Amino acid sequence: MHARVSYRAECWHIEDCGSRNGTYVNSQPVQQAVLEPGDLIRIGDRLILFAQRTADGGSALDRPSKLRATTIYEKGDPSQVSRLIREQSVADAMTRVVRDSAVLCRLAHSLHSQNDVASLVRAVLDALVDGLETESVAVWLVGPDGRLRCAGRRGEKYDEHILASLAVEKRKAICLNDETAAANRSNKARPAGTAIGVPIPARQTCLGAIECHRADGQPPFLRADLDFAVVVAHQMGAALENLEHRERLEQANVELRRRLDEQNRLIGSSPAMQKVLDQIARVGPTTANVLILGESGTGKELIARAIHDLSPYHAGPYVTVNCAAFSESLLESELFGHEPGAFTGADRRHIGQFERAHRGTLFLDEVGEMSLACQAKLLRVLEGHPFQRLGGSESIRVDVRLIAATHRDLRQLVAERRFREDLYYRLRVVDIHVPPLRERGEDVIELASVFLEQFRKQIGRGPRRFSASALRAIRDYPWPGNVRELKNAVERAVVLGASDEVTPADLGLHRPGSADTGGLGLVSLREAEHRHIRYVLEHVGGNKSQACRILGIGRATLYSKLAEMGEAVEEE
Repeated sequence: MHARVSYRAECWHIEDCGSRNGTYVNSQPVQQAVLEPGDLIRIGDRLILFAQRTADGGSALDRPSKLRATTIYEKGDPSQVSRLIREQSVADAMTRVVRDSAVLCRLAHSLHSQNDVASLVRAVLDALVDGLETESVAVWLVGPDGRLRCAGRRGEKYDEHILASLAVEKRKAICLNDETAAANRSNKARPAGTAIGVPIPARQTCLGAIECHRADGQPPFLRADLDFAVVVAHQMGAALENLEHRERLEQANVELRRRLDEQNRLIGSSPAMQKVLDQIARVGPTTANVLILGESGTGKELIARAIHDLSPYHAGPYVTVNCAAFSESLLESELFGHEPGAFTGADRRHIGQFERAHRGTLFLDEVGEMSLACQAKLLRVLEGHPFQRLGGSESIRVDVRLIAATHRDLRQLVAERRFREDLYYRLRVVDIHVPPLRERGEDVIELASVFLEQFRKQIGRGPRRFSASALRAIRDYPWPGNVRELKNAVERAVVLGASDEVTPADLGLHRPGSADTGGLGLVSLREAEHRHIRYVLEHVGGNKSQACRILGIGRATLYSKLAEMGEAVEEE
């Protein structure tokens, strides 16, 4: 006696009878256990599949039986078969396992190559037909309105999708057994026969269900059929989620690229800017090194990005390094990398930006701040020599297009021996001089209008246009911070603007020697007050309500001050 299987208290039980090698249920050793449909019992080298339990407890399985190694036993339905015990060859069962495994492997491979829901559903239907040999199979997916919609089917048409709805509602596999089918034979709208419904799971929801039918007279679905359908449903759920996630990423990528294109677009119709754009168009498709010169805030990095996008390296990485942001030792490590132990705190390998930019573009901003030692190593790389990481001995070669930029006068630095002359000529194969904003004429108005629209979209509110006085202030202002300062001023105006028009006060432009910066000279407090009121009114375009808010006084007080100043007062 190895183990005993018995039926008592409306449950099937198994208990080990003191065997030497133990009794296992679902690969777990047991002394006693209650059996459930689908449990796999191992006794020695023999397997018993507990497949089904009926209301009739009396059967040949109530008493111990000698088991043959070539058969699998299962409890049958007395009304459907002549014997209570059915036999199936282990070889046949293994053939089923091998077949199902092959079908599932083909399905997994096929699902990875599908780019839309329709082709994914077709692959799932083909796998279900191959694995289940079913009369009819359908895939139902939950639509935007929460109702099930048929995404595809094979075989006979069943429109009720009752099992699919139940499977989605309960999120459990539903099986219609023979007794239920017999009870439904009076329902003319639905042929009698066994059927299964399996939910298609997702991480936090249910995407739909698979529903399979067999016509009356065909053998019922087995537990293995249900398990196969469950595995297919899980694979389909994961594939649908991956497909949806990929579509969202692609849409986000398209939107991100559109926004980047808008932000990185070079704007300007002035002759000075047209010359720069012409140089970009000429040098971009080449592999020549480029040196970009210009004041801070003129958009040198945008020009470098435009050159990269036009170059043969456009498909590769675009890496930016601000040389002014690193000390001498850290800049060398940032550019060329280091090995563990190269210096204090170097506990792991660091890949330098030259390696990261391989087959792409490396943009060195503020290259004039680089130390002479780092300049020497950079020169060797530009001459085609390999380099080593700090503390390393491995020789590394890279294919990189170099673009450098600086606001400093490199010729003066060369004369002062603070910048290597040979490196200077290596960098300036082509040099592009970016004009300051004050030399670009009406470009300043065009840029301001573009920035205004961009920030209004980002914030969701703000002024719609510039007032006439604001346009005059923008034209007259020298913009020492160039495009960067203009962009910041427009953003400030959008955030603080209280009307549909941007006023000079919203821009926050302050000239040296203007009334609000203390350039009043030696005047009385009364005169200083009058000048400041005039200044505020001028910058708000005569809007007295806004002037009162800025000055922190009431309207009556403002009218009184204006009367003292001899200004005409008009009611608004």
